Amino acid sequence: MARPTARGLALLGIVVGTYVAARVVGTWELYLLSFAFLAALLVSWLMVLATGRKLEAGRSLIPARPTAGDDMVLSFRVKNGSLLPGLQVTFGHAAGDLSADHEGVAFEGLGPRSERVADTGPQPAWRGIHHLPALVADGEDPLGLIRMRRRFGEPLDVTVYPRLVHLHSCALLADMGARGEQGRRGPATLGAAEFRAIRPHHPGEPLSHMDWKSTAKTGTLMLREMDDPTSGDVTLLLDGTASLVVGQPPRTNYELAVQAAGSAADFTLRAGRAVNLLFHENRWRQARLSPDAGGRRQLLETLAAAVPDARTPLHHALRRLGADGGRLMRTKILTVVVLSLDEELAHALIALRGEGVQISVVSVVSGSFTSAAIRSGTPATESQGLLLSLASRGVLCLSVSRDDDLLSALSIGQVESPYAHAR
Repeated sequence: MARPTARGLALLGIVVGTYVAARVVGTWELYLLSFAFLAALLVSWLMVLATGRKLEAGRSLIPARPTAGDDMVLSFRVKNGSLLPGLQVTFGHAAGDLSADHEGVAFEGLGPRSERVADTGPQPAWRGIHHLPALVADGEDPLGLIRMRRRFGEPLDVTVYPRLVHLHSCALLADMGARGEQGRRGPATLGAAEFRAIRPHHPGEPLSHMDWKSTAKTGTLMLREMDDPTSGDVTLLLDGTASLVVGQPPRTNYELAVQAAGSAADFTLRAGRAVNLLFHENRWRQARLSPDAGGRRQLLETLAAAVPDARTPLHHALRRLGADGGRLMRTKILTVVVLSLDEELAHALIALRGEGVQISVVSVVSGSFTSAAIRSGTPATESQGLLLSLASRGVLCLSVSRDDDLLSALSIGQVESPYAHAR
C-alpha cells in the first residue's frame, strides 16, 4: 500500500495552500504552481505503484550452517524488474538478533532492470537459535514523496551450532568403571567386567555366568551378576543457573560449559555409547542421543538451543531428581558440568556418589571471567577444599578456566587420579 511520506504530506499541504492563495488572489501562476506540485505527487505515486509490483528481494546467510566463532555474512539482494527507474529501498532491522547493530540496509535508487547486493558483516557467530523477522522492504520514489512497504518471505530462525573439541580421549570417562571409593581403582578397560552380586537364575538367561559354588550350597541355580563398565548409557548434566552466568557474550562461563559438555558427549557417542543429556533450565529438558551420525547431529541442535535460565540452584534440582525416582535414579554414570562449585552442591554430589552413581565433575572457574581477572591476567582457581572433599569420595574433578585449552584440559594424561586437580 503506497502512502505519502512526511515530505509528501508537506508538499500536499503546499498544494492546498497554493491553490487557496490562487483562489484568493486570482493569479493563474499560482494555479499552475499548485497543479505542478500535485502532478509531482501523482507521478511519484504511480511510479511507486508500478515499480513496487516488480520489486524482488531476498537474503542469504554465509555460511548457511554456521558454527560458533565463524565469520558470518548476511547478504541482501534487491532487484528492479521494471523498465522504469527503481525505488530507493531500505530494509529495517532484518538481521534480527544476529547483530547488535539496529541500523537498516539501504539501497540507492535502482535503475531499470537492475539488481544490487549489500552485505552486513563479517561478524563472529554466537551459539544459539537466532530469530530473524520477515524481510520487509520500504521503497520510496527518488524524490522521497511516496513510500510503499512490501513483505518478502517468512521469519527465519538461524541455528548457530557450538564449536566442539574433537577429543581422542576423555579424562571424564577414564574412571567410570571404578567401583571402589577414593579413586583406588583404575580406568575401565574394554571388555572388562566387574562383579556386582549373586542372585537366583531366571529362566531364559544364559548359563555363562553361573556361580557353581553358590548353586551347590543352595540347591538353586545362582548367577553371578556382572557390570561391564564399557556398556550402558552416560548421563551428562549441564548446569544452567541464571544467577551464576559471568562474562560478556559470547565469552561467558556458560558458553565454556556448553563447549565442555558437548565435547565430552561427542566423544562418548563416537565411542559407541548412548548419552542422556539433561539441561538444568527453567524447565528441565532431556535428550537421549544414540551413538550414530543422527545422535551427533541431535547433540549439536540440542546444545544450540541451551539457555541459562534456571532459577533454582543446581543442588536443589539434584536432590529432587534423585529423590523422586526420576532421571538420575536410572543412571550409573553421571558427568556434571557446573558453573560454580559450592558446599551444598558438593554435598548433593557426594550423596549421589553414596548411592552408587559414578560421578565426574567439570567445574568452570567463573572467577576467570570477571573483569578484574581479565585485566590482571591472574588465573582464578576453585576452592581446593571442595575439590579435595569430592576427590576423597571417589568423584573425578576437573576445572577449566576462560583461557584454558579445552582439548588439553579434557584429555587423558592431564588427570592421573581424582586428586589431580585438588592438589
